[in-house]
Amino acid sequence: MPEKYVKGLAFIFEGATEKVFYHTMLEYFVGKHCGYSLNTQINGKTGESFDTISFEDKKILVMFNNVGTITQVTHSGEWFKTRCYERNKGLRWTVFLCYDTDSYQNNITKFHEGDWNELRKTIQKCNDPTIIDLAAKADIEDIMLSDAEGVFKYLEIEPIQIPKRSNGKNKMRQIFRTKGRGYTYHEGKRAEPLIKSLNMEKIISSLPEIPFCEIESEFENAFSSDDNRIT
Repeated sequence: MPEKYVKGLAFIFEGATEKVFYHTMLEYFVGKHCGYSLNTQINGKTGESFDTISFEDKKILVMFNNVGTITQVTHSGEWFKTRCYERNKGLRWTVFLCYDTDSYQNNITKFHEGDWNELRKTIQKCNDPTIIDLAAKADIEDIMLSDAEGVFKYLEIEPIQIPKRSNGKNKMRQIFRTKGRGYTYHEGKRAEPLIKSLNMEKIISSLPEIPFCEIESEFENAFSSDDNRIT
C-alpha cells in the first residue's frame, strides 16, 4: 500500500554543497519542534533516496534534486513532473528554488528568465504548486560565512580578516589554508562536518533577505491544517 502524505516539499539546487546545506537547515527546523522527526529513506523499487518529516500520524514527503550544472536546469522541470508530481497525484507541493548569483554584482532577476523561466513554467503545469525562491547573493559559501565564528571554531584557529574581493569558495579556501598544510576546503558531501557545525539560527537571522523561515512555515502549516489532502 503506498505511503500517505499531507504535503510535498521539493528542493532544487545547483550543487552538492547546497544539498548538504539545505538538508542540514531542514534538520535544524525540524529539530525545533517536539514530536517532529526527519528521516532519510530508500525507495525499494528505484533505489532513490528521499526524506520524510513526521508528526503523529502525518507525514510530509521531501525530495531533493541536484541540477549539477546550470546548463541542466531545465531538466529539473522533468524531474519534478515525473518523480514528484506524477508519482504522487493529488499531493500539494511547495518547490524551493535554491540558487546563487555567483557574484554580489549579479541581479537575481535573471533567475526568472531563460532556462529558469522554462523551469518555472514546467513546475507550474503540475497542479500549480507554490514556488519559493531561496536566492543567495554570491556563493553558498558566502551564506556559510555568515557564521564565520563557527568556521573558525571548526578549524580551531583564531579569527582572521576575511577577504572582501573574492567569491565565497575562494574565501573559504583561504581560511582553510591558514590552518596549515594539508587543510583544504572540499565541496559537496565532504563539507558536511563543517556545515553541521555551523549555527543555523545565526545564519538565518544574518540574512533576512533570504526567506529561509518559509521552509519551517511550510511544514508547520501542513501539520496544523485541518484541510490537508492525503495522497
